[in-house]
Amino acid sequence: MTNSQMTTHADPASRPDTAPRWLRLFGAALMPIGPAVVAIIRLIYPPDAATALHQPQTMEAVLWLGFVATFTLIPGAYAALTLLRRPTPRLWIWTGAFLLPGYLAMMTLGFGDTLWAAAPAAGLDVDQAESLSRAAEAAGPGSITLLIFVLGHVVGATLLGVAALRGRLIPVASALAMIISQPLHVVAVITAAPVLDLVAWGLTATSMGFLAIRYVRAGD
Repeated sequence: MTNSQMTTHADPASRPDTAPRWLRLFGAALMPIGPAVVAIIRLIYPPDAATALHQPQTMEAVLWLGFVATFTLIPGAYAALTLLRRPTPRLWIWTGAFLLPGYLAMMTLGFGDTLWAAAPAAGLDVDQAESLSRAAEAAGPGSITLLIFVLGHVVGATLLGVAALRGRLIPVASALAMIISQPLHVVAVITAAPVLDLVAWGLTATSMGFLAIRYVRAGD
């Protein structure tokens, strides 16, 4: 056995992607869908408690969109992470350590959205719904999961952009768009600017689209 053959067998990171093409195409399709769905959520999400209570149809839509996001963000992020292992191994570890737990923790936000969607049918007024919402957030590990979500998806997406830039995985403009997208999302949340939030998550989705193309080509 030659040295090159021994290296290929010993180092899994040096092996090409052997997943079937249909599976790579499926993973690539999921990569931009999750952020794009979140962009829509952030655009239509009610700005205050009273609006949320009087727009149960909107909250119902948020729940269904959140359902789609839950099952697309995590596998899409995992597919993107596979691109980082060889060109930026340290960033691969740190990006995964933030991004995957952050997206996993996102599912807990749906509990509060469910409450607001169901509050009108339960006959709750705004004060009662807000009291129940605060109590639900304080119960169990609610504050911890919220912290994991905020730090995870913001820092993780930023590191993903840095890794894509350093590894030359996508065009520079797309990598920079990924780097600024989630800090821009934080600004949008603080300033209550849903259109800016749509742009922020739209940048994430666009960059993930470029990574999806690279993901398919890497397997070929």
